[in-house]
Amino acid sequence: MPTLLEEGSVYRIETPGFFALAGDEFGAAENAETVTQAANGDLNQLWRVHAADGGILLENLSAGLYLTVKADSKKEGALLSLTSRNEIRSQLWSPLPAEGKENAFLLQNAMTGGYAAAKDETGAGNAVQKTEPDGATVWTFKKAAEPGTEFPRILLLSGDYVSASSCPEIRRINGVYYNFNQSGGIAIKRSSDLKNWIKLGSVFPEKPGWLQGAAGGSDSIWAPGCYLVGGTLRCYYAVSSLGSQDSAIGMAYSASPSSGWKDGGMVIASKKGDPYNCIDPNIFVEDDGSTYLIFGSYWTGIYMRKIDPATGLLDEKELTLWHLAEGKGEMEAPYLIKKDGYYYLFVAMGNLSKNESYHWCVGRSESLFGPYLDKNGKPMLQGNVSALTEYKKGIEGVGHAQCFLDDDGTCYMVAEYWKDRSDPARKVALHISTIVWNGEGWPVTALSKDLLRELAGRK
Repeated sequence: MPTLLEEGSVYRIETPGFFALAGDEFGAAENAETVTQAANGDLNQLWRVHAADGGILLENLSAGLYLTVKADSKKEGALLSLTSRNEIRSQLWSPLPAEGKENAFLLQNAMTGGYAAAKDETGAGNAVQKTEPDGATVWTFKKAAEPGTEFPRILLLSGDYVSASSCPEIRRINGVYYNFNQSGGIAIKRSSDLKNWIKLGSVFPEKPGWLQGAAGGSDSIWAPGCYLVGGTLRCYYAVSSLGSQDSAIGMAYSASPSSGWKDGGMVIASKKGDPYNCIDPNIFVEDDGSTYLIFGSYWTGIYMRKIDPATGLLDEKELTLWHLAEGKGEMEAPYLIKKDGYYYLFVAMGNLSKNESYHWCVGRSESLFGPYLDKNGKPMLQGNVSALTEYKKGIEGVGHAQCFLDDDGTCYMVAEYWKDRSDPARKVALHISTIVWNGEGWPVTALSKDLLRELAGRK
């Protein structure tokens, strides 16, 4: 390896026209194409260098895939792609220093003998192979991070992870991961590794009879939120219709995620004129076992009520309604965790129907009951939040999400996304990626805007 490149360091690889080598889409699948695009430091433009016998491997941080000549082709103009690490030498590159330019190289492929090149150095386009060095691009390696720097990573999923609708949540029970989403009466899927998913069934093969009368004539089930108490799994869910405040939150319970679900009845309801809307339920359990229902959407934001752990219904002795956050008419999908002395309140902001306005956000508090503040110390009750996602090509509409804390301490963003929201079919898929916490204790996601700045903790 040239002494100017460091094992394990992360680089942005740029053309003379300041376009960066990148995966074409975020969370790229096996054999996804690579492109040159305007340099911005997003995760799909960052590459970790690994030393290998006879050259280097270039790992794209978006999905942990490696720069490869597609189909091991030796042809002029063959596309460059991203593939899983293997022993094929088309993943091995020899960086040939360019004379008179600091940290600049030609990249020659060990198997094909061809050179990595931007198809069009004046703008975005595919990255291709050139068979002769005079057609190669001189790539400048701009260091972005030191070896050992942790970045968010996107999991490559397989199996049954695409649905008609979503609002996903994951729980780990007896070493197995279970995904609950609103499609088909709350569909249940399982996985042993968070990557390959198999559908098991649903909470409600037949909907409880009380649903339609409780939500203004609608029996549409939304947004499951599940937790384990003792040996019983409880699944909270909302019943509503789009834009309606006639909503209710119900509960079902079972000893097993895959079968035997029983109706636990209605927990709380809202009607026109109430300050809140009873959808998007989630449960938070405090260290002392006290249990709380966090819910709400649009109207005046996010609220919390205490739950009786014995019944799973509202605590009749504690009638306080805590108002945690106000979204100025555009806030939903609350999720609450406790980490390192802070309570983190995650919410979706914007409007899912308006495409790029929809995103995931966070604030935090030193008390469960607030006040919750954004990174600038401004209150969430005044509509202030810190954004965690923005639209990226191939992963659109990530707003409704769960911060899932695994048994080993790893945090994951579990979300719904659309590969392309302009597609009429508009199938929604499950997205799982790790969350990294910066030095100031704020979460950073794979879809963060200004990723490098966020990791450094700079406002």
